[in-house]
Formats: sequence, C-alpha cells, structure tokens
Amino acid sequence: MSLVEITHHDEVIYRILDKPPPEPPKTPRYESKLERELKETKIPQRRRTFGYAETPLKPPEQFLKKGEGIGQPPKKSDHKCIIGNLPAVPRCPPPEKVKEKPKINIRVRNMKAVLKAKPRPVEPRLVDTRDGHIKKIKGSGEVPEYCLRPDFGQMPEYLVKRNRKIQKRLEKMRLAEENKESLCKLINEQERQKLLDDLKQNWQLMQKAFLQLPMLTDTVPKIVRKTKMEQELRQLEKDIALVESNPYIYIYE
Repeated sequence: MSLVEITHHDEVIYRILDKPPPEPPKTPRYESKLERELKETKIPQRRRTFGYAETPLKPPEQFLKKGEGIGQPPKKSDHKCIIGNLPAVPRCPPPEKVKEKPKINIRVRNMKAVLKAKPRPVEPRLVDTRDGHIKKIKGSGEVPEYCLRPDFGQMPEYLVKRNRKIQKRLEKMRLAEENKESLCKLINEQERQKLLDDLKQNWQLMQKAFLQLPMLTDTVPKIVRKTKMEQELRQLEKDIALVESNPYIYIYE
C-alpha cells in the first residue's frame, strides 16, 4: 500500500454537480421602421410633427401687418358690381299728422265733479258720557236693528229649499207605494190543477226510473244515485199533498 500526498488541488463541490443547461438565445427586439428612418434623418426633420422646441422670434423689422395674422381667410363675396343706371332709392313716406290731444282744464273738471257729488250721509252717533265719549249707534244694541229687518222671523231660504226637496221625495215614495203591485199572487183553479198534474207526472217518471234501478247496490255511485232519487220522490209526495190539501195558493215573486 502506497500513500499519495496531495499538496494542491482545485476541486470544488459545486463543479462536481451537473451544470444547468445554457439559456436559449433571446429573440431580437422589435424595432419600428419609422423609428429607424427618423434616426437616420436629420434632427430638424425629427421635430417637424411637434414644432420647434423654442419658437424663433421675428426681427423687429418684420412686424405684423394687417391681414397677416393667424385666422380664417376672408370669404369672397358673391356680390357683383353692376355698372349702369340703378333704380332710384324709394323715398320715405311723409310722417302722419299726430292728432292733437284736447286740452283739459283739470281745475274745472274737479270743480264739476265736486258740484255733482252727493253729500256723505252722517252716521248716527251716541254720546254716553259727560266727557263726550262718542259711540256709533249701529251695532251698539241701543236701537233695535234685527227685528226691523224685512226677513226677521222668516225661515231661511236654504231651509225652505231643503223642505221642498224632502216633500218631493216623500210624495214620490207615497205614489210609488200606492202604485206598487202586490208581491203575492193568488193562482186560479186551472193553474192549481195544472200544477198538480205536472207534479204527479214528474212523480210517475221518477218512480219508473227508481224501479229500474238494480236490486244490488254494491258500489258507491249506485248508493248515491238511489239515495238521491229517494229524496226527490219524498219531496214530490210532500208537494203533491200540499197542493191537494190547500185550495187557495199564493205565489210570491
């Protein structure tokens, strides 16, 4: 067995492991053709879209004159100059004569109005104290007022109208009650006999149908039908007995 003495080595544990796969090459970055053309052209042309960075000023000799400003160009008129004799301009009509207002003497008018005016009636008053306290008689209760009115002690008009309406309504009710037909009506002997014959005929038909029923009633519909026919037969027998026992029959509408 021999010994090997290693004095220098460059081994690293990280190099022993498998190396990662190399990264794939990157695709070239997209570049616009317009951008390339702008870069190749001159600098002033690159700014033509946005204008100058600093607006150059004109020299003082080139001052702004009339019609050189920024704005809409003057529109051309469609007017054509006609050379020759033009029709005369129509003259204005003469002004109408203003009607003179009649002169009114206000003093005379007021004097006439005062002469035609009726004197104001003196309102009756009452002095009830020695100090000369004046009180109006109207509304004071000293002189009877309401008992001297033309409508004093008479029924008011609205009550008169109301009473008239009530009387008309009562008259209509009375006439309707007099002309009202009776609710009950006495049937004569012929109608009574015809009613009795119809009841008996119905009883015979019902009795015939009842006798035709099967003897064995083993289902619910058969039982219900038989019970119903029995009830109708009993009711017909009661009606026949009622009509035969009462010669006078009244019918109510």
